[in-house]
Parts: sequence; C-alpha cells; structure tokens
Amino acid sequence: MFIDISQAPFVYIREEVESSIPVTEQIQQLLAQDQPFVLITNHRHEDHADETQEERKEKALFFKKVKERMRELCRGMIVVEGEKPIPAAMRLVAATASKAFGFAVKFAATEEQAIQQGRELLAGDL
Repeated sequence: MFIDISQAPFVYIREEVESSIPVTEQIQQLLAQDQPFVLITNHRHEDHADETQEERKEKALFFKKVKERMRELCRGMIVVEGEKPIPAAMRLVAATASKAFGFAVKFAATEEQAIQQGRELLAGDL
C-alpha cells in the first residue's frame, strides 16, 4: 500500500502500489505535515483479507495512538466505488466506523466526484 501525498490536501491510498516504507510510517509523515487533508481510496475492506491477526492488531494499536491527531487533521475519507457499488451493509459499517474515526466516510462513483466532495469537506476549514 502506498499513501500518495503528492496531491495534498487530497491524499490517495493506493492499494495497487507497493511501498518500501511501512504504512504506519507513511501516516506519521503525513501527520507531521500538520495540514488538513482528505483521504481518497478505492480499496475495499476485503482487500485486507491476507493480513494476519498480528498485523491487524499492530495496525489497530497504531491507529489508536494517532487517533486524536487524525481527528484534528483528516476532514474525511472518500471511497471511490468505480463500477462496483459498495453494498448497503458495508455503508452501514462505514457510518459506524466514521464515528469511531472522528471523521466522515463518504462514497463517490468516480475520482472526480471524490475530489469535489473533498473540496466540500475542506471548505469547512475556511
């Protein structure tokens, strides 16, 4: 997984691109910039099926440590659905998760729509 900050404040989570830098370190670098951002991703929950229980536990502990900082800086996450819409059950899970994360989780059919939604989320900072 690669966290692409080159188009900040739109930060892309690219599942199809590998990085030599661990995800936790990439997120720490993002948070160190101390700038509001919106996450845009096209990956789905099932994309993590190959993670071990230990990897999930480590990731959960890491996100617990950075939770407050994420709430301060992340204005939301937008999942690009593409040609395969997200099922209603997963949308409900996302709504619940957004409360735990402290930021909105939205859905867009295309990357262009995701960017527009991201602009709207960031406009709340003005």
